Amino acid sequence: MKSSYVKFFAILLFFNAGSAIAAKDQVCTGDAGLKKLEGYWSSSSFLDLLKKHGNWTAAMAATDGQQVALSIKDGQIKQNLAWHEGDETAYCLRLQGDKIWLLGDGKRRTEQGPYQRLGMLAQKEAELYLARIIQGCYVSDEKEQWCFQNGRLSINGKPSKASLSLDLSELDLYGTPLRVEGRKLPFWYLFQIGETWAVFEDDYASNEKRLPVDPKTSKPWRVLRKQSA
Repeated sequence: MKSSYVKFFAILLFFNAGSAIAAKDQVCTGDAGLKKLEGYWSSSSFLDLLKKHGNWTAAMAATDGQQVALSIKDGQIKQNLAWHEGDETAYCLRLQGDKIWLLGDGKRRTEQGPYQRLGMLAQKEAELYLARIIQGCYVSDEKEQWCFQNGRLSINGKPSKASLSLDLSELDLYGTPLRVEGRKLPFWYLFQIGETWAVFEDDYASNEKRLPVDPKTSKPWRVLRKQSA
């Protein structure tokens, strides 16, 4: 009888220890443990797609854009929901090494992940993604120097107000769209053709006066070639 009690308590201690470890590796909305996780997180599989396709729209089209990214700030865990909608849902995360998983709710949502840290809150999320698509300096057919460094663009040494448009909800789906300011049309689309990048000026797809662009046959506004060392 005594041996049975010893076995029972040993099993109970084992399960309690397992629960304690599991609790330690889990944090939820509002927990103080989220402080060290603050920043931008991206699905590892999405980053693989971005590397494979080399452009924003193709990578987004190859997956569920609602689940590719998380941001953690001020005790809140937010899914970026294709960068089109807000998210006020409470979540829990599972931690393992330098990766995190978004836990399911036991109903409609299954576990999602892994996610890896993309960058810190002091950085700009759009720049972090653009830096994974294009880097370096190029010369345009108009003899301009276009330099992409860490997700920022400068033209002839002057910073350009152009940034990756993460939200594709109202855009045509080709290439990598940059939102620009001070231009007649609000977007520059980067589309890689061999060793060159074609740049198309374009508008919102919903604009009835928009002239459709076919990146394979339309004439680019600029063509960028890698600058010689």
